[in-house]
Amino acid sequence: MKEKIVLAYGNKDAGKRWKNLLESLDFHVILTQDSEGIFEEISHESPEMLLMSEHLLDLSALEVLTQLGVNQPFPILIMKQFPNTELTVAAFTSGANDVVSEEISIDELESRIRNLMRLFWRFADGYMKELQYEDLQLELKSRKVYRGDQLIKLTPKEFDLLRYLMKRAGMVCEREEILQEVWGYDFSTGTNVVDVYIRHLRTKVDKGQAKKLIHTVRGKGYMVN
Repeated sequence: MKEKIVLAYGNKDAGKRWKNLLESLDFHVILTQDSEGIFEEISHESPEMLLMSEHLLDLSALEVLTQLGVNQPFPILIMKQFPNTELTVAAFTSGANDVVSEEISIDELESRIRNLMRLFWRFADGYMKELQYEDLQLELKSRKVYRGDQLIKLTPKEFDLLRYLMKRAGMVCEREEILQEVWGYDFSTGTNVVDVYIRHLRTKVDKGQAKKLIHTVRGKGYMVN
């Protein structure tokens, strides 16, 4: 699965450069130069991040933030050519989650993006009451799982894995990604723990069901679909 970033950059050449750099880090990047492109993508897609330069072709980043409102389900990062205290405070007040210089290194930018995404995923967990796909339902507070009317008993880590897959239903989740987000591993350890737990979930969630929901994407990872 590639996290989707809407990249809004008024400078076409600089926007293309950042797009190429972010795509080299395995993000899915949608580039636009104006606010219309931002609102269109947000209304039709579910981005994990909005990254904007200070000035677009039609509006400033602060004007876009004002129109979006402060309660977006994704983080917003503003890139400024010359950040200063006044503009940074105004950006945070308007709903931005981070403000960085356009001179930032791609390594630092990646770290900030991934940190914001993780924070928002955890924050969303605290407000969502349940996840549902087809007849599979997860009650997030009680940590109960149902397939139709049948209660499925999962271990804590099985529940965490299924929750992660359910939140990204329809998208491929790579093994390394699952290891990092569910087990907290920052690198591939050569362990087959993901495969083992996927087998456990299939036994409990899909066994005896006409429609299987947990699938292997050969050479890539797993998905709920």
